[in-house]
Amino acid sequence: MKINTIAQRIRESGAQAWVLVDYENRNKTLVSLLGNKMLTRKIIMVIPAEGKPYLIAHFIDSVFLKDEATTKNFDLKIYKTWQEMLQIEKQSLSCYETVLMDMSEYGLLPRVSLADYGSVEYVKSLGVKVKSSADVLQSLTAVFSERAYGLQKKAAEITLKIKDEAFRKIRDDILYSGESDEYRIQKFICDRFHEEGMVYDDPAIVAVGPNASNPHYGPDEHTHSPIHEGDLILIDMWAKMDDPEGVYADITWMGFVGEEVPEIYENRFQIAKAARDGVIEFLRRELPKRRVEAYEADDVARKIIADAGFGEYFLHRVGHNIAADVSPHGPGANLDNYESHDNRALLAGTSFSDEPGIYAPDFGVRTETDLYNENGELVVVAGLQDHVLPILALKD
Repeated sequence: MKINTIAQRIRESGAQAWVLVDYENRNKTLVSLLGNKMLTRKIIMVIPAEGKPYLIAHFIDSVFLKDEATTKNFDLKIYKTWQEMLQIEKQSLSCYETVLMDMSEYGLLPRVSLADYGSVEYVKSLGVKVKSSADVLQSLTAVFSERAYGLQKKAAEITLKIKDEAFRKIRDDILYSGESDEYRIQKFICDRFHEEGMVYDDPAIVAVGPNASNPHYGPDEHTHSPIHEGDLILIDMWAKMDDPEGVYADITWMGFVGEEVPEIYENRFQIAKAARDGVIEFLRRELPKRRVEAYEADDVARKIIADAGFGEYFLHRVGHNIAADVSPHGPGANLDNYESHDNRALLAGTSFSDEPGIYAPDFGVRTETDLYNENGELVVVAGLQDHVLPILALKD
């Protein structure tokens, strides 16, 4: 993203500058703007809302900051001693009323909280108000291109197809040999992803009954359970096209190994579905009208599940950001007022999962789709499950 675009975002936030702190290339945003240089001392990047950005850097590192690209975009303010560094900060930053820094309230957003306590406190001591850079930061890291959005839709289409194949694979295993297995189905899903030119960070979750009560249970070659007629099955699967701009499809569907689904399973699934759909209805109504903060969507889903009597068994946030990233858990706003209080805005051009679950001791259920904010209009990217699938009644 160009510096002038960042400056515009800073102005929109009501701040006069963004102050980024780094040491040995740990701040990915600063590195993305400056390049991966051999910097061994503390460096401070200041991007004003108006005017040329500048770097407060140690003279030993300055040799790596005099290339044409750096000097074109940044002025240099060089220090030798720590006293000089603090004095330059005082002289440079005291003129601002409000600055953004990479921090979050109570440190609840680890993806944002990159500035150390002392650096933040020193800026505050200068009489400068410090606000979180969270929304500007996610505008750099979580908003993806139209091409990437097309790749996400393609990934969702293929993932939904493989999901159908996996449930039919369970059906065929049961009909022909009397049982299937979590690990066998997991391997089938992963092999199909590879065949379709897709990649993933971790293999799919296939969980039987009580195993589904653990949100991140996953079979492997050493630990896995058989699948028999009468079992409830949860499949959580995620992958993206093998492309630098690939964006994940991440879905969870439920099935029952039988021709009819028992009421206890269907009724509990319907509660999770109501929570999922409540989030969709809320966002479709509110996104076109106003800034929606991510935690609000979590509140909607959590109230529905709590009102149904299962609040203590909803054990995670209702959704996570999805971006052009190596993981399905992206750097943007999560639908979360449980694990953290995520008050970042749900920005246009970002995607996030919607995956409420109920993890009671007897069995777990979850339903998951992916949503996309298309200029204030909510799009369901990855399908919606309406009922638990009766696996033995599935047709080819």
